[in-house]
Amino acid sequence: DMIAQLTAEKEAEIKHKDFCVDEFNTNQLQTEKKEREKQDLIAKIEDLEMSIKTLEEAINTLRSEIAEMQVQLKRAGEDREK
Repeated sequence: DMIAQLTAEKEAEIKHKDFCVDEFNTNQLQTEKKEREKQDLIAKIEDLEMSIKTLEEAINTLRSEIAEMQVQLKRAGEDREK
């Protein structure tokens, strides 16, 4: 009777240990997957930040060119009036 009880407890503990090991492995795989996703997103953010910087520089250059062209148009208009 006592041997049967101890055997049953041993089997239950083995099942519980197997469950815990499986859950730990699953958790570890999910953690690694999320870490890869995180690194991918960080790289994407860096790429987008670089694109934003490049586009801001292009916008500023174009604004300067527009301002210069407006000045030239004004001068050309003034020259025609003379």
